[in-house]
Amino acid sequence: MSDDLRLLTRYEPVIRYTAGELFLPTPVDGFLRAASLWRGGRSGCLVPPGELDPDRLAEHGRRLRGEPLYLRFVEQPLRGAAYRRWRREVGSGTFRAGDRLAAVGLAARLVDAALRMSLLVRGTVPGGTRAAAQVRHAARPSPEVRPYYGRVSRDGGYLVMQYWFFYAMNDWRSTFGGVNDHEADWEQVTVFVAEPGGPPAWVVFSSHDKLGPELRRRWDDPELERVGEHPVVYAGGGSHAGAYQPGDYVTTVSWPWLETAGAWWRAARRLVAPRSAAPAGPGFGLPFLDYHRGDGPGIGAGERDAWTPVLIDDDTPWVRDYRGLWGLDTEDRFGGERAPAGPRYERDGTVRASWGYPVTWAGLDAEGPDPGGAAAARLREVTALIARHRGLVRRRRAAARAAGRPADLRADPDLERLQAERVALADGDPPPPPPAHPVHRLAAQPAARRRRFLVLWSAASASVVLGGAALIVLNPPLGVFWSVVALLAMLVAVEAAARSRLLRLLRRGVMTAVVLVAGWALVETAVQHWRVAVAALLATGAVALWVANLRAWLARR
Repeated sequence: MSDDLRLLTRYEPVIRYTAGELFLPTPVDGFLRAASLWRGGRSGCLVPPGELDPDRLAEHGRRLRGEPLYLRFVEQPLRGAAYRRWRREVGSGTFRAGDRLAAVGLAARLVDAALRMSLLVRGTVPGGTRAAAQVRHAARPSPEVRPYYGRVSRDGGYLVMQYWFFYAMNDWRSTFGGVNDHEADWEQVTVFVAEPGGPPAWVVFSSHDKLGPELRRRWDDPELERVGEHPVVYAGGGSHAGAYQPGDYVTTVSWPWLETAGAWWRAARRLVAPRSAAPAGPGFGLPFLDYHRGDGPGIGAGERDAWTPVLIDDDTPWVRDYRGLWGLDTEDRFGGERAPAGPRYERDGTVRASWGYPVTWAGLDAEGPDPGGAAAARLREVTALIARHRGLVRRRRAAARAAGRPADLRADPDLERLQAERVALADGDPPPPPPAHPVHRLAAQPAARRRRFLVLWSAASASVVLGGAALIVLNPPLGVFWSVVALLAMLVAVEAAARSRLLRLLRRGVMTAVVLVAGWALVETAVQHWRVAVAALLATGAVALWVANLRAWLARR
């Protein structure tokens, strides 16, 4: 066994899947034998099913570099009776979905409705594709083989071990109600070991389009579960994204124009509930649940299935030479329904950051390969800062006494913060790790009766908005402006009632009305009696200035 292979097997992850998962890691060569190779445009099929292997894929990749190439695993989706039979036998599964729309706010549900409508005009994976893909996936030779494609490299003082997992399909949308479906899926786990030797320092699980710094964990982080030296990954149902803890997570997919709209919505939502009482999930974006339950099959140490490691590197022909997509290219404008490129490349043919410069991708350049050494250096720095800041505080207090001013006896907040950090570093406490990824687990469910009402309203709210908008366009009963106001007021009221916040909404509404009326009355008074208003402001300023000067004079006595 080579040294690289020995290192990979030492730290290879344990992956636990959600019950109902249809696609587990599969060998690349078996997938290629069942797939066909296509060139974009009108060129059509280059290699039919049954004639493709890794060497031939690399050959076409070299010869047609720069051309839009893609693989196609499913020739024809299952339809009609065949699809219904598959649903009865396989597709129903054991998976129970959560109430994702009830877990997010009204604006997020409206955006979700827009996304569903956009599927009518976007390039999408056809219905029944997951069924046909599952049938071909189940019929593969040696179904018990579960490979990962491992790569060992050195970067920035770290020994970097990457574990790439290949799936025949991502069926997050069709099976688990998520964002997208696409043929083929590449996911990874990266372990960073400080050289020379020693235990791992960091681990990163890939998760959707998030960046490395959002995904990493220190090896000694209590939230990172391990079996011996093997990190445990909870794979998302259908999406195969990695999570550190089991659970149902609310996640959002957003675009830049949604960020501005979301800021306006969050400001308006504070009228319904304070920030501390906001829903558990995000209030804007495209809301979905990612199911990382770990109650399905598992692969790795202590699980039923074991890994079959396969070494890859920059000189592996199919990794280096094929820059095309590994599944159907739907030309989806949003990109979510397009198949991914391979482990080395992005869809545009450029080298992935996680492959080309993994330390920078994970945001570890500033950390250094030795977390303990970095902590010791920071302890020395903080100790010096404390001495410098303490001298500054003493000089400031001495100057105040010399000038006859009363000394400020309160503790300096900056000095308190530095002292707390010094004590934590000296005690060996690690700095707080960044979040695994910006998603939220579901909050505790309300009572059954309230929950049923919330689920029904969540399912109907987007339709109510669209129907109300249609009525306003055709025949506004109160005129356009007041009809829109009435519709919004009704939506906010029902949303507050569904979340047990109707009384809070009424209380805030009354307080807001009182403030607005009082403000308007003051403005009206100032406009009608402007001389009196100006005189009152000048008199108030004069009294405030006299009081401040008097206090300063008394302090010097």
